[in-house]
Amino acid sequence: MSSGDILQEAFNATVSRDYEKAVAVIREVLSSSTDHSFSVEQLELIDHVYSCILNTSHYDESLIEVCWEWIDAIERSPRTVDIRAISSSQLSIYYAYHTICRVQERMPRKPTHQQVRKDTWTRITHSFSYLWAAATQLWKPYELDRLDVLCSWSYLCIQFADVASEEVLAVIESSKDLSKEVLSNVIVIENGHQANQRLLTVERNLRDARALAEKLGKRIVKPTAAEDTQTATASPADEYLSPPIAKKWCDGI
Repeated sequence: MSSGDILQEAFNATVSRDYEKAVAVIREVLSSSTDHSFSVEQLELIDHVYSCILNTSHYDESLIEVCWEWIDAIERSPRTVDIRAISSSQLSIYYAYHTICRVQERMPRKPTHQQVRKDTWTRITHSFSYLWAAATQLWKPYELDRLDVLCSWSYLCIQFADVASEEVLAVIESSKDLSKEVLSNVIVIENGHQANQRLLTVERNLRDARALAEKLGKRIVKPTAAEDTQTATASPADEYLSPPIAKKWCDGI
């Protein structure tokens, strides 16, 4: 039976609300199929299964574990790099990290809390560096799908303002500025208004992330123009073109 047929079996299990079977099938595929990339349709089936499981998880620890498993499934190598796959994956990955953040914030604080937050931010940087590197290859600077990746990344900067690095903020800002400059030099483009709105969203998110970081007692020094250029040149998007090794990041929370 092919991976596609097995994943369809997982989908059918969610329809009958047999979520334990659904996730067992997904895990079987992930452990046995390591020599090919998932198609867009297969990624959508994986998204469906994990979103169903997430919606039926009642304990914080299990919520976080499901989110990490979902991210690991999407980021399993080799990956499909095309417009639909990246556009769909970035939304799922953003939602998983967003859920992790909300759960981490409401759970009782343990001595390892801050380190877990830093580890999560490191993984976010890996994930979105890959997505941004792919986005820059697939879309023009002003296209909405490319800007959506930037928006999602900037929203996570707010949610993880306590551990977000200025280096990443600078990369997002320089990417936003590039898109803004290109957009201003194009006379008429389709969806120009929506593109400008996304750029304004990124700009606001970066401003809010820095303000929140300072409010939390984390001093962020904005790089000078020269440092900003250097950071953009050595951006994480150039360094992390593949996802990190899968890891149980929920341990120790």
